[in-house]
Amino acid sequence: MDIRQRLLAAFELEHKDHLTAIRAALRDVEATGAPPDLVEIHRRAHSLKGAARAVDLPEVESLSHRLEAAFIAVQRGEAVLDAATMSVVRRALDAIEDVVAWSAQGGAEIELAGVTTDLERIAGERVAIAAPPPPPRRAVREPERAPERLPERPPGRPPERVPERGVPERAQERAGDLDSPTLVRIAAQGLERLSDTASALLPEIEAQAGLGEELRLMRQEWRALERSWRHLRAQLSQAAVLTGDQGDARGPGPAAAFEQRFRILGGALDRAHRSHDRLLWSMRRWGGGFQEDMRRLRMLPAENQLGGLGRMIRDISRSEGKEVEVDIRGMEVEADRAVLQRLKDPILHIARNAISHGIESPAERMALGKRPAARVLIAASVDGARLRLRIEDDGRGLNRAAIARRAVERDLLPPEEAADAPLERLVEFLFHPGFSTATRTTELAGRGMGLAIARSEVERLQGNLAIAERPGGGTAVTIEVPLSLLSQRLVFVGVQDQILALPSADVVRLRRTLSDTLFAGVGTPMIRLEEEDVPVTSLAALLGLEAPVLPSAAKRLSLLVVRSADRRLALAVDRFVTTREAVVTAAEETGLDPARYLGTVLLDDGGPCLVLNVPGLMPLPGSALPAAARPPEEAAPARAHILVVDDSITTRTLEKSILEAHGYRVTLCVDGREALDRLSGGMEVGLIISDVEMPRMDGFALLQAVKADKRLAETPVILVTSRSSDEDRERGLRLGADAYIVKTRFDQNELLAGIRRLL
Repeated sequence: MDIRQRLLAAFELEHKDHLTAIRAALRDVEATGAPPDLVEIHRRAHSLKGAARAVDLPEVESLSHRLEAAFIAVQRGEAVLDAATMSVVRRALDAIEDVVAWSAQGGAEIELAGVTTDLERIAGERVAIAAPPPPPRRAVREPERAPERLPERPPGRPPERVPERGVPERAQERAGDLDSPTLVRIAAQGLERLSDTASALLPEIEAQAGLGEELRLMRQEWRALERSWRHLRAQLSQAAVLTGDQGDARGPGPAAAFEQRFRILGGALDRAHRSHDRLLWSMRRWGGGFQEDMRRLRMLPAENQLGGLGRMIRDISRSEGKEVEVDIRGMEVEADRAVLQRLKDPILHIARNAISHGIESPAERMALGKRPAARVLIAASVDGARLRLRIEDDGRGLNRAAIARRAVERDLLPPEEAADAPLERLVEFLFHPGFSTATRTTELAGRGMGLAIARSEVERLQGNLAIAERPGGGTAVTIEVPLSLLSQRLVFVGVQDQILALPSADVVRLRRTLSDTLFAGVGTPMIRLEEEDVPVTSLAALLGLEAPVLPSAAKRLSLLVVRSADRRLALAVDRFVTTREAVVTAAEETGLDPARYLGTVLLDDGGPCLVLNVPGLMPLPGSALPAAARPPEEAAPARAHILVVDDSITTRTLEKSILEAHGYRVTLCVDGREALDRLSGGMEVGLIISDVEMPRMDGFALLQAVKADKRLAETPVILVTSRSSDEDRERGLRLGADAYIVKTRFDQNELLAGIRRLL
């Protein structure tokens, strides 16, 4: 990084501080009507001018000088700080921000003549005489000079600081503070590979805990054998005494030799167990440290990736003939670089939507008693392990009637429900691809894809996006994503015979209580928590599994209290399992529905565990919750029985979890031979899902055997395989397969739709 780039990096931070302070002062004037602190505003403009001179940005220096003169005119009473003046000041602040971005990042040149003329009009002729005209534009980088030879110095004497030609020494000192020897550059691809290594290391370390458990069981078994051997040895000794056989004088007998080898084995087991425990502790310590160091290495201030949004949004608004003041806050919070990068497009889609649909033209706003320039707020904050972004505008807000009318036209909403549809239901229509309330198609709006793309990208980040009306008018969009994708802290719970996980950031508390602490609410049980009545249901019922039997009054309940936005829900689970850090494989990589699942993690036994998406599971406000339990006398609903045949433990466990989460009863087999043995033994199933490539008997042979058996011939069979050739597909269908799904583009919705069609 050359000296000019370092200076610009320092100035980027300083100038934004001054601009933010001036903008905040103008907002206070509009909100309260109180006179502003003109001395402080003048000081900010003056400091901005000096800093711009130090980094050799004459355009910014010139604008700051005119801005300073305008504030002096207001202080002296020669100009009035009315709406028109504040509009000019805001345009000047935007222009300064754009010029700095142009100098640092490149892009289209900034037109300054109009705002310069308006500032001069406010300040009077003094500015035009006192301030030199802006010099011609120049490239950001100056031509590189040949390195200058430094004079030799005596040994042990520190080098003298030689100012760089053309750059003030004071500015070089400021830039020198940024030139830390502890900073290095690393290629993004290298960092990603290192992150992948760290992510793969964590589950491998946890898998070692299973080996430790096996060693512990082996030690227990050895001790049991030792006790049996002591008892047997006493009997052998007693028998030897009775028979007079005291052993061979030439050495120990076979029993003594056995005992010696037996004790050597026991000692080796003890040493192996102690050594494994020590190594596991060390691996967890250093592996956890490596994981945390990698997480910190990837963390960057939001400013690093999102700082240029203000300029982009202003450019979009100008192209639409609208005035927008962009207020960006909280950019000092840190998050994973990859997360921040991928959030930029969703934010821009949301901003385009707001500018096109929500923000009025200056004339419309003035007719409504609003100020001409609309305000878009982008605020970043951290809540636990999640990054929260709030994008607000003070425009016209959501057009409920237009949304309902369009939903009826697209057969998404019955006409009789359009008038009374709750806002939450109407908002969901906005995320349907192709849904738009625009009357015409432009470059910014009318295609109905922006919000759908934004939510899809946020869901790929294992987060959620919500739209609501802003208090006081306008729209508020909230995005919540994990701070880092490297690993997340998860809460593992047991539901029937499954282990499921939820992000700890979505879990408010864990509570064990008696059933009689619940009370009847409006159609659902409730529990009182922290001065709030929270509805209760079972996680099994919410997932569509068999509802548990209604517990007796004295039975203890395990409640998992979750939240989404400002709503809470208490979920009854069978047991709490553990809480730990884990690497979540995204839903899109495993074919899961991101609306219900964030993805999967590996358990200690190597099998996958589903990670639930809490906001996606929460019913819409006003919707009825599923029954938390069923009466003891009520029979459990009949569930279709599905046989899953696959030699991969990961695949069959994942399919079992998905199917059980949708209310099916599942039996697993590791290959076609085991499946055929069970079916021949009289097991009744409603459907078979089978892999093709398996040991002993493959899927084609199993399919052929099933269709040849008169008792099983009508049983539907779905082949789920990685074989994607047309020949394999034709062979499977020719043998009688009812569906053929290729794993490389496995989609759980396609599988579930096929099952529903066949059952």
